[in-house]
Amino acid sequence: MEINGIEIQQHQLSYDKILKSILEQDAGVTIQLINGMFHDHISLDAEVVWLDKESVGDEYKAFVADFYPRINGRMYSIEVEQDDNGDMALRVFRYAMGGALHHNMKATASELNITFPQPCVVFLKSKANTPQNLTWNIEFFDGQKITLQVPVIRLSDLSLEEIALRGLLPIGQFYLRTFDPLSDNKVPAFREAAEMLLSHLREAVERDTIPVHIGLQMQDTIRKTAENVIYKSQKEVGLTMTTNILETLPWIDYQELYRKLEERGKANAQRDMALNFFATMGRKLGLPASVKALHDLGIPDEVIETAKKEAVLDRQSRKRDDDPER
Repeated sequence: MEINGIEIQQHQLSYDKILKSILEQDAGVTIQLINGMFHDHISLDAEVVWLDKESVGDEYKAFVADFYPRINGRMYSIEVEQDDNGDMALRVFRYAMGGALHHNMKATASELNITFPQPCVVFLKSKANTPQNLTWNIEFFDGQKITLQVPVIRLSDLSLEEIALRGLLPIGQFYLRTFDPLSDNKVPAFREAAEMLLSHLREAVERDTIPVHIGLQMQDTIRKTAENVIYKSQKEVGLTMTTNILETLPWIDYQELYRKLEERGKANAQRDMALNFFATMGRKLGLPASVKALHDLGIPDEVIETAKKEAVLDRQSRKRDDDPER
C-alpha cells in the first residue's frame, strides 16, 4: 500500500510468539522481565526452566498459555493480549489451572497437592472497559472462600521510561501498538514515542542488559509494528502522511554498535591489564617505572593514568585498614 507515494507494508505478527522466541534465547532478559512485572528481585543468574509453551498436555488441549517459565522453583503463567474479549478472568484461570495440573501437581492415593503458577496478563491496547486487574473469587463446598488478585499490565498506562527502568522492553517493543488507530493529530506523539523507544533499546544493548542479537530482533519488531499501525490507520481512519516517518527515525546501526562494543571490550581489557600490573608489579617497580612499562606495551596514556589513580587509592585504603590505631 502507498500513502502519498510512500510504500507501507503490512506484516503478520504473532506478538506472543515473538515474545517467547526472545525470552527463550536469554535467561537474563527473561528474569529482568519477570522482576519488572512482579516487582521482584530474582538474581539474574538464577536458573530458568521452560515448561510446556503451547499446550499443557494432550488431555488439556483447550488450555493454551503463552508460556510457563519456572524460576527458582516458582512457576509463572504469562498471557499477552491485543484486546480484552470480556472473558479474560476465566481464560487466565483455565491457563493457570492447566499449568498447575500438568506441572505443579503431586498426588497419592489419599492426598492431592496443587500449586498454581503466578499469572499476569499484558494488554497491548487499552479501552475504557479494559480491566486494571482480574479477581478470582473461589468458594468451596464447605463454605471456604478464597479471593485472589491477578496482576494486569496495560501497556498504554506505562511510560517508556518506566518500561526501560523495569526491564520490560521485551513487551515494550510492541509499544507503538498502543497508538492504534493512529489519527493525524497523534502522529507527533507517535514519532516521539518511536524515537524514545529506539533510544532506550540502544541504551539497553550498549549496557549489555539486552544482547545485541536480541536487540536487532526487537528493532525489527518495532519497525513492523509501526508499519502495521500506519497501514491499518490509513484504511480505518484515512491517515495521511506527507513524509515517511519510519525513515526519519533513529534506527540503530548495528554494525556501528558492534564496532563500539568491540572498542569498549578492548578498552576494558586494557584497563584490567593496567590495574593488574600496578597491583602485582607496581610495588616492586614503583609507579614511574610501572607507567613506562605499560606505555611500552602500547596501553594508552589515559588508561594508564586512570589505572594509576585507582591503584594509589587502593593502596591508601589498604594502608588505612592495616593501621592498628584505627
